[in-house]
Amino acid sequence: MPFDAPLPRQSLAALLLLLTGVICNASVIPYMGVYIVETLGKEPLFISLYATVTLSLTLLVNRQYGEWIDAGVPISPLVLASLLAFGAAVASILMFPNIWVLVLFASPCFAVSNAAVSTMYSFGRLLAERDGLDIPRYNSYLRAMTSLGWMLAPAASFYIASLSGAFAVFWMGLVLAGGWGLLWLAVMPKGFASPPPKAHEDPLATGLTGANTGLWLAAGVCLAFALAHSMSMSALPLFYLREAGLPAYAPGVSLSVKTFVEIVAILASPWIMAVMGSRNALKSAAVIAVAAFFVLARVTSLPQLVLGAGLEGLYYGLFAAVGLTYMQDFAKGRMARATSLYMNSLFMGGLIASPLMGLTAQFVSFGMAVQVSTIWAVLAFGLLTYLGRRNT
Repeated sequence: MPFDAPLPRQSLAALLLLLTGVICNASVIPYMGVYIVETLGKEPLFISLYATVTLSLTLLVNRQYGEWIDAGVPISPLVLASLLAFGAAVASILMFPNIWVLVLFASPCFAVSNAAVSTMYSFGRLLAERDGLDIPRYNSYLRAMTSLGWMLAPAASFYIASLSGAFAVFWMGLVLAGGWGLLWLAVMPKGFASPPPKAHEDPLATGLTGANTGLWLAAGVCLAFALAHSMSMSALPLFYLREAGLPAYAPGVSLSVKTFVEIVAILASPWIMAVMGSRNALKSAAVIAVAAFFVLARVTSLPQLVLGAGLEGLYYGLFAAVGLTYMQDFAKGRMARATSLYMNSLFMGGLIASPLMGLTAQFVSFGMAVQVSTIWAVLAFGLLTYLGRRNT
């Protein structure tokens, strides 16, 4: 299909279904810390407990979903399980506002719900292959839908909470879950599954058995980017307010600028990959990340903040879109496994980076935590360089 050709109807519907699922999760999950501390009256330690349970289980569910998809399990029931799990989690919070219900029931449900994104990425890739679409281009649309959902939904949730209280957020989530379910009924092909490997393919040649070292090294690249992003993102709001002396609205301005540039970079990524190749595009993202952290750690004014946030959005948008395609290029017949590894690297980055940021800020400063993020960007560059030499 020509690069600028319109997308088939089913491919457009898949983007809308992904966006709806992302909006559901993004409308509730960022608010959970406030809910735990302000509504349930618990110590911040319980935020870490909730996040650890949710993220750890998400890694397991993502991996299992990927194995099932590669084995030819229909994708539609997996998406249905995720949306039902989201609805069950939100309903349990509304019915039983209790920390242990949250940790023991809602957290596992949110973990299953989180797997919808990786599943939809795999579904989108399979659709693109079936319909002969430009895969980097369609992957960029999938990533842009994710960023768009996270740009819109959290702001709406906090605004609704400010007007009507915490439980209004969860009622909104329940309504959104209903919309997600109706859209699933309308557009999700019920028997769609990954095609089985060709009978003449050698399992060792395709990577269906044994280790795939290149895939794991590529996952290391994505993990390094995720560590850099998660560590800086968790440190920057408090750095702006406590150390840089910026006004209270500064974190919001930074996030808006970052997300806007991120979406532009994601949509531009197919052209960038066509010119540079995916590995060189990721190496460029690592260099831009170093520049972004250098600027952000030294912010003292709003113009500097805008510049740093723009660089941050540029590097992360490039990584987000190109990294997905780069990981899938190492799939060797197990595309869903590669996609789930990509998503798990992002979740693992958040799981590791948050306590590391806290320790750095506790003993040094939030600004130092931003500067430490540079180490992970340099590591990503080094791994990419090694991968390039290894494959030549």
